[in-house]
Amino acid sequence: MDKLKKFLELGKLHYEKVLLVLVVLGLGVAVGFLYYLTGKVQEEASQITGTYEKKKVKAPPPLDLTPYRAALAFAKNPPGVQLSLPHKVFTAVKWVRAQDGRIIVDRSGKSVGPDALKIDVLKALNTVVRFVGSSPDGYVVEFLAEAADRPEFRKARSFTMPVEDKIRIPGGTAKNPNQLWLREVKGAKETPDQLVFEITETKERITISKDKAFVRADAYLADLTYPPENRQFKGLRRDAVISFGGEEYKIVEITENEVVISNRLNEKKTRLKRTP
Repeated sequence: MDKLKKFLELGKLHYEKVLLVLVVLGLGVAVGFLYYLTGKVQEEASQITGTYEKKKVKAPPPLDLTPYRAALAFAKNPPGVQLSLPHKVFTAVKWVRAQDGRIIVDRSGKSVGPDALKIDVLKALNTVVRFVGSSPDGYVVEFLAEAADRPEFRKARSFTMPVEDKIRIPGGTAKNPNQLWLREVKGAKETPDQLVFEITETKERITISKDKAFVRADAYLADLTYPPENRQFKGLRRDAVISFGGEEYKIVEITENEVVISNRLNEKKTRLKRTP
């Protein structure tokens, strides 16, 4: 009886330790049981998956990246920002009063100013060498230089050309001087079929006969119209100066298809194309 009392008193003193030991033992048993159940479930799962039949699945189509690549390329090279006409961000619409009192609203930027010029006529200024006939002193040749710098040299003139001799014809241009050299006579001396000349500055050879003259366009003549002021400019050559819209412009180039003018104040050039 005394031993039982001592045991109970000892249990009262150390009952926390007894409970802790019991809890630890219970946890150990639970862990062991869970480990046993896990192994069993894994074995059952292996048996189930081992009986599956593998089915062939069709591969998905390749992803089309074309629109994404196009978007990426566009982002790498974005279009430039257009701030000039026809946009009006920094270029205001011009309201111009014409000489007759009309108000011209220039929304396009080409209703007034150099872009409003129209080409009416573009005419070639030719250099023409024509065989006229023979003379005791040589061969008579008619020479026409429509592009000559001075007006008095733009008319047809006749010259006598000795064989193997040079002659400088007055009235050439700085770009195309007129020095000819009769190098060869083809056919009978009195009535030749062809005359062969050499332009001494360029070494170019030209051939003429009574039926065929030499023709070369050395420059061009332009007739222009400025509709806002109803003005016409005729017979314009290179370096001519015209005035319209309160400003002066210089003709810097004339070709068979265009006229280039330059503002004399700021030297801004404008190219005018001939309309078909």
